[in-house]
Amino acid sequence: MTPNVGGSCRGFTLIELVVVMVLLSIMTAFAVPAIRTALFSDQLKSTARRLIGLINETGQTARSDQQEYFLVFDPQARAFQVQTANGKEEKRILKPVPLPDGVEVVDFTSVHGGTESQGKLSLRFSKKGYVDKTLIHIRAEDGRELTLALSPFLGVSRLYDSYRTLEDDDLQW
Repeated sequence: MTPNVGGSCRGFTLIELVVVMVLLSIMTAFAVPAIRTALFSDQLKSTARRLIGLINETGQTARSDQQEYFLVFDPQARAFQVQTANGKEEKRILKPVPLPDGVEVVDFTSVHGGTESQGKLSLRFSKKGYVDKTLIHIRAEDGRELTLALSPFLGVSRLYDSYRTLEDDDLQW
């Protein structure tokens, strides 16, 4: 700051402001690529985020249409898709979520349905958008696992960085 004739400070000089802006620009230029890489290069977390979106959208669609829907994982197609009760794929707004190479579905575990790990895995959404208490386990080829905990009324309530079971005390529904 530069003092004026009366001795009080008037503000910052243009050079001081330019120096600060240049420093902020340099720091941002180094930080943004690192953040982008961390957010989008992890296939396991990216898949989990897309699956969370599909689950939430399926619940909302079931509620608005007053119709049962099923979220189905087809191991042959390696994709999650939404189907109506008669087995037709819902193409109106719900795009399938394909699994990238290196990510696999381990199993679905629900309170009433037990654990399913073979064949087509499905999850029913009621006409009100409710879903059974369910855990969806996915795994990356490097061994890391994620658990999506679905709450009956809230959709996905938590995402855990490990394999969890319904008996785990720290599950928050």
